[in-house]
Amino acid sequence: YAIVAVAVLSEASPFTHQADQDWLEGDKEGKEGSDDDDKNHLAGLDEVDRNIAAKQQAEKEREKKRPWMHKGGDVLAGMLAAGAYAYAGRGAGGVTESAACKRFCEENGLNFVVMQRIHKMRKHLARLAKARFKDAEGVAAKTGGILSSMAPPSKLQENLLMQAVCAGLLDNVARRAPPGALTDEKERYPRAAYISCNSSIREPLFVDSRSVLFSRQSQLLPEFVCYDTIVRKPGKEGSTVSVMKTLTPLDPAWLATLGKGSHLLSIGSPLDIPLPTYDCKKDAVLCSVETKFGGRGWSVPPLLVEMYDVTKDASSLGKKRGTIAVDDSFRWFARFLLEGKVLNDLAELRPMLNDDPAIITRKKPVSKVALVVSSLSGAGVDSAAALRKHWAEKDDKFLFRHMKGWTKKENVRDVKRLWMGAVKRNVKLWREQNTSRE
Repeated sequence: YAIVAVAVLSEASPFTHQADQDWLEGDKEGKEGSDDDDKNHLAGLDEVDRNIAAKQQAEKEREKKRPWMHKGGDVLAGMLAAGAYAYAGRGAGGVTESAACKRFCEENGLNFVVMQRIHKMRKHLARLAKARFKDAEGVAAKTGGILSSMAPPSKLQENLLMQAVCAGLLDNVARRAPPGALTDEKERYPRAAYISCNSSIREPLFVDSRSVLFSRQSQLLPEFVCYDTIVRKPGKEGSTVSVMKTLTPLDPAWLATLGKGSHLLSIGSPLDIPLPTYDCKKDAVLCSVETKFGGRGWSVPPLLVEMYDVTKDASSLGKKRGTIAVDDSFRWFARFLLEGKVLNDLAELRPMLNDDPAIITRKKPVSKVALVVSSLSGAGVDSAAALRKHWAEKDDKFLFRHMKGWTKKENVRDVKRLWMGAVKRNVKLWREQNTSRE
């Protein structure tokens, strides 16, 4: 699927008119003649009939494009077309395949020249995949060829492909222009106008009329898109219209993750909402931070970062950063540990406690909370791995001494059994992991 996506991106849109096909074949006169033919065809009609004929022609074009309409944008629509094109030829080769593919393109509103180039690029990339990625999965890597019959990608695969396209076009992201974003005393811009994330591009951008995302109803246009190129076309009274080509809609929540580490993403202060979480896979306490994207500083859904990194920055500055204090990563780790979210062995602990672990993060002066947080902070423990290491190398009674103040009187023995069993199993796990590494 990635090979097909790259092949589609390497060429012009296959959803083009015959006039464009003539131009691609190097026949400029054919292109100009095509326009003249259209005018001559309508010359003998009155205004009403011309409008009817124009609408009928537009409807025919829409009908041809309809099989390729895809909410995932022009790249995924082009992938569908590329798959259908390969199936039409069936890999027969020679004149037979070419004739079948040409007829298929004519019947389905596709540009034959562009589709030929996409097909050749697919084959070329498949050969490269075999030469360079011999151990990879997939037909291309194993055989150096392509399938003439390939099922469309699943919804998950489509989502991943869209994110991959977006990752490659992060500096070409645009959004629907908010009210007041485009101001010009001489111009009144339509609601379909977009603005680029690049602050140096000041003019409004518009969806290409040949894109599968195009709609005359502005409310149906996606809020955020990424585009391959901008083409400036002549407009009314000598002006130009900037049109975005090869569009892919995107979820703004992707921008923080895909743009992490790039100059396009600005990370600010931690946010109170949503609350921090513990990520088992990363073995870290994560918090949300204020996130802005692009040269215009668009606010996008917040990025999740490791709280320890944020508190470390606050510690180096010698002050709070936003609402985060220096010991907050240890404070939240303590809460998640007692809630049973860090170690499965302590999942049954919470009902035996005399207080809700949530009091740890309320930052009220409670002695038993201070003891646990200061112990974790002093030992530098804010992850399961660090806790296991401390138990194994330094003190297997670590934190257990403070559990007396947290335990209901009737559950003292149960807590001791549960805690010491958890310590024993996690110390064993840590030693097994470190022995295998050695």
